[in-house]
Amino acid sequence: MKSKELCIFLERLRSARDISQESFTDGVVSLRQYRRYLSGESDVPFQVIHLLTEKIGVKTDYLLREFEVAKGKETEIIMKLFNLAANHEHEEFVKLSKEIPLHQTIDKSNQLIYQHSIIIDKLYSKNISASEAAESNAKLINYPAILNSQIITTTEMLILSSLLDILDESHQFAIIEKAQNFINDTSLVISGGSEKIFIYILAKISKFFGIHEDYESVIYFCTKGIEQNLKLKSYYLMDYFYYYQALSFNKLDKIEEYEQMVVNCFNVLHFEGNSKKIAKFTALIEEDFNIDFVEFVSTYYERKSGKFQASNES
Repeated sequence: MKSKELCIFLERLRSARDISQESFTDGVVSLRQYRRYLSGESDVPFQVIHLLTEKIGVKTDYLLREFEVAKGKETEIIMKLFNLAANHEHEEFVKLSKEIPLHQTIDKSNQLIYQHSIIIDKLYSKNISASEAAESNAKLINYPAILNSQIITTTEMLILSSLLDILDESHQFAIIEKAQNFINDTSLVISGGSEKIFIYILAKISKFFGIHEDYESVIYFCTKGIEQNLKLKSYYLMDYFYYYQALSFNKLDKIEEYEQMVVNCFNVLHFEGNSKKIAKFTALIEEDFNIDFVEFVSTYYERKSGKFQASNES
């Protein structure tokens, strides 16, 4: 357990109880030393944790249990923030960010994702340039030195994969090699944060190979993303995986598979019922494949139904 993280959690509880820092630390530790604990300059002795816990009227074992629960809830909120930023939903991003200020974020991985999300939101809101976003994200993970690291966290890989969209091609292939190693060899990975990070990285890799017309690789990594979602009973980015696969099968003239992926994409979109996403993918699919999305799916099922009836009659 990181003592800084626990101290930040205690600080959040102190603030919620409306106890001043002076009263909170009185008789336990100097205010200056307490702030060193908060900044991570010094580790917090367990006895200090115990005494501070008493100040807010809870038992230490209860505090530790609630600490773990709070980190889980925090991760959910931070991933929601990240998705809002990635989906260009600036107003909702600002609204949610007010619920959990960056300085009150407990988990270090969550802090990194939060900072990364702020950068993405600023980029998509046109408050910073692509080069500024690239520089800021690179600083978060010590890029390019991180490419030589033998071990990488899921959060670091998330931020590294985002650079595929904003760095030039001379950087991209080194990043994609690191991303593939990350996916294929879990011994090189320190897990942490949300399982959805892994799925997001698979989507980034799939998009990269699509841009570079390596359609077999697109299908391979999309399939891994779909399989991971099925394990988690999740639909996270399934619309993108089916869309990318539809594009790839179409390019490879695998018509049956292409049609199935278009239908799968339609089904996922309408199961989730997000009108913005339905409109977005309808526009993409109708432009890319020169079809009417709804009519295509309807015809597909009519054709399948006709074949089924014919096979029964025979």
